Amino acid sequence: MPVHLHVDELGPGTGDPLSRMEMAVLRLTLLQRKRSAPAERFALLDFDQAERDLQRAERTRKLAADNGITILWQRPCFEAMLLRHLEGKAANRPPDTPGAVKALEKEWPEYKKPMTRANLARRIDRDAVLRAAGAEAELQALLRCIGVL
Repeated sequence: MPVHLHVDELGPGTGDPLSRMEMAVLRLTLLQRKRSAPAERFALLDFDQAERDLQRAERTRKLAADNGITILWQRPCFEAMLLRHLEGKAANRPPDTPGAVKALEKEWPEYKKPMTRANLARRIDRDAVLRAAGAEAELQALLRCIGVL
């Protein structure tokens, strides 16, 4: 099944999940004007940032729902989600970002953020993605959407 993933970095200058979602909606609006908006939309957001302000987190969820965007909450953060890709670590749930970073560095000493796609691919293959998806329902939804599952 042919798939095109349009990856849009929402991090620089956007702050918390609500700011990132607002940026995503702005970019989506621009794509809709050009008639090139994707039918399926997903956003990866750090859950630990959302927990800091529950009202903003709820606004994030509503804005995503209103714009047909499925949020993949990285609990608590990207490093924890990445950790769940590694052999024997799919059920690993560090309680916070420092714990996730420490656990990831222990299992993958060569990991440095940011890491190129090529360097990530040396450790994260299809089996790794399927391992993580076994522990992450939202990731399963994305993989079903693109025909991997």
